[in-house]
Amino acid sequence: MAAKIRKAAAAASLRRMYVDCRYGQLHLNTAFPPSGGFDERTALLFLHAEGGSGGDFRGCAAILGADRAVYAPDLPGCGASDAPAGRMTIAILAAAIAELVDQLRLRAVDLVGCGSGALVAFELAALRPREIRRLVIAGNQQPAAAPAQPMLHLAEDSAALTREPVAPQVARIREFLDR
Repeated sequence: MAAKIRKAAAAASLRRMYVDCRYGQLHLNTAFPPSGGFDERTALLFLHAEGGSGGDFRGCAAILGADRAVYAPDLPGCGASDAPAGRMTIAILAAAIAELVDQLRLRAVDLVGCGSGALVAFELAALRPREIRRLVIAGNQQPAAAPAQPMLHLAEDSAALTREPVAPQVARIREFLDR
C-alpha cells in the first residue's frame, strides 16, 4: 500500500494558478494526473478552515491527484486570494466557489471541507445539488439541513487533513469517493 501511495504521489503534477471571479482573483493549488485529469474521475475541491489556505492540502492533493483533478483554492480574503469588499459570509464564500466551479467548467465535483470550509461545502451543496456529487467533512460543523449528497464525516478534528501522515485519511477519502 505504501508503495502504491508513493507511486501515486510521484504521478501527480502539483501546480498553482489564479482564476478571476467577481471578488477578484482566487489563488489555487492544483494537482493533476499525467493525463491532465479531465477524462479521469470526478474533480475534487478542498475548502480550508478559517485562517488556512489551499496550500494546507498539498500532501493530500499529491496523492489524490494521481487519478483525478484536485483543486484547493485559497478562499476569498485568505492566502493569496483577493478579498471581497465588505463582510465575508458563508454565502459569499460559497458564491465565489460556485463561480470558480463555473470558470473551471466542472460538470461535477466532490467537496472536502475542513472547519469553516465545511460550512462553505454545505452551502455550496445546497446551492448546486446537481453538480456536487459527494461531501467529505473534517470538523464538528453541522449543516442547517441534511445534505442530499452522500457524506463522509472524516474526523472531529478539522486539521486532520493538514498534518502528517495524511495517507490514512486519504485512503478513507478515496474509498468513499470511489464507491
